[in-house]
Amino acid sequence: MKTYSNHTATELFALIAQGDESAFRQVFHQYNKQLFPFVLSLVKSDADAKEVMQEVFVRLWLHREKLAQVENPGGWLNTMTANAAYDFLHNQARYEIRLKEFQNLQAGNAQLEISQQMGETTATQDLIQEAIRQLPLRRRQVFQLIKLEGYSRKEVAEQLNISENTVRNQLGEAMNFVEDYLIRNHVALLVPLSIMLITSM
Repeated sequence: MKTYSNHTATELFALIAQGDESAFRQVFHQYNKQLFPFVLSLVKSDADAKEVMQEVFVRLWLHREKLAQVENPGGWLNTMTANAAYDFLHNQARYEIRLKEFQNLQAGNAQLEISQQMGETTATQDLIQEAIRQLPLRRRQVFQLIKLEGYSRKEVAEQLNISENTVRNQLGEAMNFVEDYLIRNHVALLVPLSIMLITSM
């Protein structure tokens, strides 16, 4: 593995623009350590701060061809990270409002649909809700938007300002977590989890 310990940030950015993964890893380790405390002070959650930082560096790599033109890499990354954190907070506030509205809308008939379509017990439904509440915010947002509100991955990516690949990964992680949570609590999955989750909301 190449190392560029003597290179400036500008030189590292130029190398990343050429697709150099070693330079990218060096920038990631250096700036992630510097910027993470700032993000954590804003989002107040270690898991959410990690998601924000991950998204920053995913964007950096996806748009790496532009990095050779950046004159002040440190300032550029500071600005990019601050914007990502504020976008996250904005989406969080919007998500909480929309979730509350959706829950109010569904409250009247959700239990009836569950009993008619799935016959699942209240205990199982409560466990599903408990599992969802334990998901990190961004993962919870992706799950709710896709599984409850019917948005496509592309639409969710645009709404949350993240990549479609991140949406796919977050949804998969959420589904796996809920399934594992149910199994750990001795719930037999007699129907596919994807159906259980959709119809139990």
